[in-house]
Amino acid sequence: MQDIFELFFGTNAAVLRDIEAASSVQKFVTGAVILGEEDLGKSVYYILDGKAKTVRYSADGAEIFLDEMGPGALFGEMTALGASARTATIVAASSVTVALFSEQAFLALMRQHGSIGLEVAKLLVARVEKTTQRMFELAAFSSKGRVYAELLRQARPIPGSPRSVIENMPSMSAMAKQINNTRETVSRTVNELEKEGFIERSGSQLTILMPEALRDKALS
Repeated sequence: MQDIFELFFGTNAAVLRDIEAASSVQKFVTGAVILGEEDLGKSVYYILDGKAKTVRYSADGAEIFLDEMGPGALFGEMTALGASARTATIVAASSVTVALFSEQAFLALMRQHGSIGLEVAKLLVARVEKTTQRMFELAAFSSKGRVYAELLRQARPIPGSPRSVIENMPSMSAMAKQINNTRETVSRTVNELEKEGFIERSGSQLTILMPEALRDKALS
């Protein structure tokens, strides 16, 4: 498992051995709740295989998508660090295998290896930035603007080209959940972008032909 642990914890062999020794493996089937919002547990999880999604639920029970995580993602550390309860629900989006750390084991690793504490700090900063950006988009962007922003977020630059690409475009329904929008709005907006020459689609791949122009369009 050490090669998977390297995705988050780095390549120091001594650190990786201690991490593997301190963890146990647990599996979850698709749709299983790995941890629930307001749970009081303090275990820490690290995804070895599969995908999980972070969600919250509105007062009427509607699911609000927050994030998706794959191999190399760490979660659950907030309560181990002192938070009173879990702040979101983590659901297995596919079959998921995790490395499970008890609160005591994870804190011992952080005390023993300063590099782990540094990576956790970087993770928390990245989460704050992502949450802040999504809150800004919800408040400041139109429903179409949120689609533009999500396409830009998911796309990766093509080396040597001004274009960017999403290799595996999510379904319109999945994207709608990700940005608190409707499937109809997402589908209509993507079709409009294609007609206007901003994007091209081929199978599951979507290419953004003019990323900077689309970014300007999102902000307008």
